[in-house]
Amino acid sequence: AGSRACSPAPAPRVVWVGDAEGVREMRAALAGAARVGIDTEWAEGEGGGVGGAVLATVQLAVTEGSGEAAFVCDALQRGPAAAQYLSALGSELRSLLLSPAPPLPVGFAFAADAQKLAAWLREAEAAGGEAEAAGGGGEAEAVGGEEEGRALVRRIREATVDVQRLLG
Repeated sequence: AGSRACSPAPAPRVVWVGDAEGVREMRAALAGAARVGIDTEWAEGEGGGVGGAVLATVQLAVTEGSGEAAFVCDALQRGPAAAQYLSALGSELRSLLLSPAPPLPVGFAFAADAQKLAAWLREAEAAGGEAEAAGGGGEAEAVGGEEEGRALVRRIREATVDVQRLLG
């Protein structure tokens, strides 16, 4: 009996998302996925989250065709030019995390991230409204109160499969 050589799995396609075009490409990949892996990275800083944590990146991974793709989304952009991108990214993440339709978000130890991510989503939505108002789209509206924030955290935690909870 001879041994068979195994060929290594192809490397996943990695896409840096830092503009509206990247968000559109990511949305197209997510549309065909049954599940999406999600992870976040946080940086020290002021505002932008709970306990001074600022969302640095969101990584989303999907199976696409016969391979895999990973989308690394830059969340540290600031300034008026970034507001539209961050609003689009926030809208896509909100849809992913809160829609009952596929894909199903899967994370690990995601319960802690849910609270910080909910705060970031609310800030991104508010920033998008401010950018629209500055562009003549009307006045920006405040994005909910504390109760809405708690409800958003609860909904994200309910909609996301947390592998750590399943194993624990």
